[in-house]
Amino acid sequence: MIKVFKFGGALMQDADGIRKVASIINDFKNDQLIVVVSALGKTTNKLEEILRLAIDKKDGELKKAIERLKINHIEITDQLFNDAETFRNQLLIQFENLEGQLKQLDVNSYISYDRIVSYGEKFSTFILNAYLQHQKLPCQAIDARSIIITDDNYTSAKINWQQTTEQVNKKIRPALAEGKFVLTEGFIGSDPSGHPTTLGREGSDFTAAILASTLDAEEVTIWKNVPGLMNADPNRFKDCIKLDQISYHEAIELAFYGASVIHPKTIQPLQQKNIPLFVRSFDDLDIPASVISKDMSMDDKLHNIIVKDRQVLLSINSRDLSFIAEDHLMQIFNAFSQHKIHINLMQHSAVSFSVCFDSNINKLQALLSALKNDFIVKYNDDLQLITMRHYTEELISNFVKGKEVFLEQKSRATVQLLIK
Repeated sequence: MIKVFKFGGALMQDADGIRKVASIINDFKNDQLIVVVSALGKTTNKLEEILRLAIDKKDGELKKAIERLKINHIEITDQLFNDAETFRNQLLIQFENLEGQLKQLDVNSYISYDRIVSYGEKFSTFILNAYLQHQKLPCQAIDARSIIITDDNYTSAKINWQQTTEQVNKKIRPALAEGKFVLTEGFIGSDPSGHPTTLGREGSDFTAAILASTLDAEEVTIWKNVPGLMNADPNRFKDCIKLDQISYHEAIELAFYGASVIHPKTIQPLQQKNIPLFVRSFDDLDIPASVISKDMSMDDKLHNIIVKDRQVLLSINSRDLSFIAEDHLMQIFNAFSQHKIHINLMQHSAVSFSVCFDSNINKLQALLSALKNDFIVKYNDDLQLITMRHYTEELISNFVKGKEVFLEQKSRATVQLLIK
């Protein structure tokens, strides 16, 4: 039976991490295995910065940023191979291609974004594939752009499931039949014209789910540097508890509200095929995995806390005190869609509409410009959004004590608090 493994960039931030990935793969080399990888470490963030410097034509800073990223990848390569010159030269060719792309950026910034940031996954896949071949593991690397076919909604592309399934069957199944395991990039695909596209930040999880669904895989495993799914971020809270089991429904809820362990789009294709998702510890293989499946029996046994920093609260009022009705809402939502801003929380009254979203100064200014002629628009920034699933009143009190509450929404299972 086919298994899909996904390894994130935090696990492969150095040579030791890549060696550990290879060791885990070796333990499962008798399975039909698909391996999906992210960019190394914080490479995507660094490529975003490189793109910004290129757009702003800050050539001196751009050259230094590229050099820092290049050195980081070369150092990892040098530590993995005794005679690294061949691999280093091949990696340098990819960096030359990146620099060439930066000199001919498209006027559509979203096309440029997908074209540039997708290099992170190319670099990581190249290095891991070279090391696996060096270890004589039966690996075949397949470019994700040749199998994940999407539309041209750059930065958050939608999957063409029919064409993707056709390409997966054409390219991956034969490799598996030959006894090889397949290595491919997460996060990226291509549109009908062959231009690189991306599936949204942290989209490698989604890639793993896409491949599992199209191949009717037995399971998907996401390897993490935590013991499994936790009921809160262990970097924020000392008393976190591991979730041994939750349902697809609960996982979708947690992902929607911003839980960082699972990408929001990951669950649906797995649920449709009833493919379980395991979240396993990268550091200790003896720790039992957290399981996401159709079983809902454990969903409400523990509360879950999700915290999102750097939030903006935008208050939109009609200029003539008329109701914020359907036509106004359509205009507001169109503006959010046009500027690719995801809404984390919203609240509607007679003459105002309040919206909470992640801070991004460029998108915020564009949104204000789009709305200012027809609405009175004010905002507060540097807020914190706290979402609690299966909350208690005592838990709420602990979080709001000494805080200013800007917005509160409560349902039977979930409460959201926007505080400062």
